[in-house]
Amino acid sequence: MAFAIFAISMALIYTRPFGLPVWASAVAGAIAAMMLGVVSVSSAFGVLAMVWDSTLVLVGLIIIAMAFEQMGFFDALAGRIIGKFAKGSGGIYRIGTLKFFALMMGLGLFVATFLANDGAILVLTPLVFALFSNTKDELSITTPLVAFLLFFGFLSDFGSNALIISNLTNIITAKLFNLSFKEYFEAMVLAQIFAFIAACGLFWLVLARRLPAVLEFKLPARRIGSRRFLACLFLLILLPVGSMIFEEMELPISLFILLVALISIMMQDSGKFALFKRAPFGVVVFSVGLFVMVYGVGMAGILEFLRQNIQMLAGLDRFSSLLGIALGSSIGSALINNLPMVMLGDLALRDFGADKGLIYAHLLGCNIGSKLTPIGSLATLLWLANLKLRGVKISLLDYFKFTFIFSLGVLFAAVLGLWIGDSFDI
Repeated sequence: MAFAIFAISMALIYTRPFGLPVWASAVAGAIAAMMLGVVSVSSAFGVLAMVWDSTLVLVGLIIIAMAFEQMGFFDALAGRIIGKFAKGSGGIYRIGTLKFFALMMGLGLFVATFLANDGAILVLTPLVFALFSNTKDELSITTPLVAFLLFFGFLSDFGSNALIISNLTNIITAKLFNLSFKEYFEAMVLAQIFAFIAACGLFWLVLARRLPAVLEFKLPARRIGSRRFLACLFLLILLPVGSMIFEEMELPISLFILLVALISIMMQDSGKFALFKRAPFGVVVFSVGLFVMVYGVGMAGILEFLRQNIQMLAGLDRFSSLLGIALGSSIGSALINNLPMVMLGDLALRDFGADKGLIYAHLLGCNIGSKLTPIGSLATLLWLANLKLRGVKISLLDYFKFTFIFSLGVLFAAVLGLWIGDSFDI
């Protein structure tokens, strides 16, 4: 029964018949699970206690991203970076592809690290459209517009490993295993560096080097005052610092993130209430409903299956154990979405008594491996739908061709970085 409820609910979440909100399908599945006795009411409240802070952190980060994007901060940031290196006349700027690629690598990693993968996709997609608004060629994979949309789409997930706040999966796992900001960062920073280098290297070899040697584009037209620009930059840098302070004070991290979100809303010249109305509070309801269903599936036997596989993998040599856990979590995330997979894996790892290295490997699999299929994360689905609405269609064949190379290559590099840090205590 638990599997049937989960399968039907996930089908409704992905297909959204009659425009049904994703949170409604998740809540309906959770209610069905409780009514049919798959999950008790007390267990449902236990799940709520586990995920409410994590999901509110994500909501706050998305509000901050929306507020900054509405003020034109990211357009100004891109303009200030590129304007120093590009040559332009008549409103059209020209820059070498390699130089532009290097600048965009840094910008993409910065946004993904501080505003989470969902916030990064929300911000970077319209930015790329703005930069290449003069594109007149027929769109294809080798068109600069499409190529950099792909790059940012993948980098948003691949670059979301360094901080706890960089991904909802990180937040949920850190809370369950009581991982501090400092401890988490020290364990994952080398894995993130390796993942970032691999992502950029693979993208250059597969796509970027096939682009024209010189790119032409327009800088975004929106401008922002220096004081407001610096205030936004300060708030972004403050996010991990304030989160660490609230953690040390044993206060909910979401309290600080939502405070910064409120400040971001109040910084708007107009449209404050409209921005608040657009805030994705449905994410909280969606997460709770989804995790209640996942808990029911776990109790129906999946957790025991996962525990047995973890035990088998833990008996291998250290690198094989880390890689095996990461690959298993990747496959699970690609098949059933990374949010259900991260919770199932977390619970199985906790019951097994796994060491922290295996926990971090599981996270890398959920964050990076979710890109193996379009249904691996809701962010990917929303990203592809957004591209289609703007006239950019990426075929499933092209998607699978590139994601197979990017995801598996980046995942291997990230696990290698994790193993080096774990083995030599770096």
